This record gives sequence, C-alpha cells and structure tokens, in this order.
Amino acid sequence: MNKDFFNKFKENSLFTFLFFLLVSCCLWLLQVLNEDYETDIPFYVTVQNLPDNIELVDDDIEFGVRLHDRGTTLLRYKLSSEMDVVVDYSELRKQKGVLSLPVSVLKKQVTAAVESSSSIVHYNEDTIYINVKQNRKLLPVRLNGKFDTAEHFEISNIKITPSDIMVSATPEKLESMSCVDTEYIVKKYLKSDKEFMVRIVSDELMNVEPAEVKVQVEVSPLKVKKVRVPIKRKNFPLHFYALWLPTEVEVSFEVSESHYDMIGPGDFLVQLDYNDLLKTGNGNVELMLVKSSSLAKNIVVKPAVVKVGNIL
Repeated sequence: MNKDFFNKFKENSLFTFLFFLLVSCCLWLLQVLNEDYETDIPFYVTVQNLPDNIELVDDDIEFGVRLHDRGTTLLRYKLSSEMDVVVDYSELRKQKGVLSLPVSVLKKQVTAAVESSSSIVHYNEDTIYINVKQNRKLLPVRLNGKFDTAEHFEISNIKITPSDIMVSATPEKLESMSCVDTEYIVKKYLKSDKEFMVRIVSDELMNVEPAEVKVQVEVSPLKVKKVRVPIKRKNFPLHFYALWLPTEVEVSFEVSESHYDMIGPGDFLVQLDYNDLLKTGNGNVELMLVKSSSLAKNIVVKPAVVKVGNIL
C-alpha cells in the first residue's frame, strides 16, 4: 500500500512538473514572439498570360524579402501560403531562353501583402530569373549577305567555321528550323582574301553556341582565255553556201586560275538564224551566244555580227 501511494505521488509530481514546464515554455515563447526581429520571408511568383508555346522549367518561382516586425507577425508570414505576387508575361525581359524581372518592380505588391507594422529591410535578390523549357539541336549555319569583287577578280570559295552550331529553343520553334542565319553583311570590291567574324541571328527565347562564326572569303584573280567556237546554223536551207558567212568565231573570257583548264569550246554555243538574215537584207546580223559556262566571266564574241552579202 505504501508503495502504491509512493508511485502515485511520483506520477502526480511528474505530471505537475511537465505541466508547469509547458506553461513556462509557452510564456517564454509569447514573450519572445512579442520582441522585434528580422527574418527572410519567401514570396512566390505567378506568371500570367504565358504564351501557349512557352513552358517554364519550374513553376515554384520565389524570391526572399527580409522583413522587420514582431515575432508573432513574422511567424504568421512563415506559416502563410498567401505570400504571392503576380507578374504578366509582357513585363518580363527575354534573353537566351531566360525570363527576368527586377524585384524592385514588385515593391507595391510586396508592400500590399505585409502588415503596415512590417518594414522591408532589403530584397535578397535584385532580379528574378525564370528558365524556359528548351530543346537542343545541331544546325548548319547559312551565310546571309552580299559579296562581290573588283573587276577581273572572283570569289573562289567561302568557308564558315564552325559550319554547324548548337541551338537551344522552345520545342515548337526548334522543330521548324532547318538552319540558322548570320546577320546580313556586305563586302564589296574584294581583291584579296578576307576573314571576319559575324554574329548569328537569334530571337529572345533562343540561345546559340557559339554566338558568332568565322567567315573566310577566298578571292582569286581572273585569267583571260580564248577558244574557237563553231557557229551553229538555224533554219538554213539545205546545201546553203556563202563565202561571206563565217563558220566559227573567237570567244574570249575571264576565268579563275583554278577553273582555267575546265572550260573549252564545247561549253559555248554561238548561233546564227537564217530568218534573221532574211529580215536584215544587206545589213548586219548579230550572232547569238545561246550557251556559256557559269565559270566564264566578261565573255566577248568576235566577230559579234555578220555582214550580210547576197543570200540569193
């Protein structure tokens, strides 16, 4: 019996001790929470009017604000799920597939979300960065521009380094792309090889690596070449013969040294039409160059005309 009484006394004493300990802790906590403090409170960002073809990497976008107030108020902020701010997609800056916004733009919303007793010490970030979901693909580079040479020169080769670059863009955008363009450039009256850097054109939600490529333009001097080309007769009567009618002409042209041996008489066709002779009478008829090589420049046909004699 004495043992039972002793045990009950011990249990009651422990319960009493724990009760007073709990009360003491609550009183201490209330006292502590009534003091002024500074702490970081997370604010969550919601982006409105996001285009259908754009998806964010992370929907939980937040930034921290250090607030000063009583502990009870700060604790309520910590436990609250309503520390939200809203930003319209049009307000965001876009660059290389990243959306950004200065936190200072959200000052009014932050101020409206907290008690008047709370003061903002500082924003933990200057700028909010939001990543857009992108795919990556290696695409060829297409040179965009206009190039020409001085007289008696030609462009023999254009080389782009690297010729393929890595492109990051929204899935819909990337699927529609087969190449990437350089900025438009103009190089005129070239007489020698040129080497320069040119940037790749990209939109606000697109990233290219590298952002510029090297372009090498090789320029070659042209050499003069002459060949004898037979005149092809058109609509002439069978067995027609005239002493004044030439059978061939000299074709002179300019060609790059690398293509010099690639062009011969067979690359040209000079034609004379009998109907033109009849129309002209005793005048001159122009010989028609109806075919030539794309490698030949500044082509000259001699003679260029035929002086018509008696065709009867």
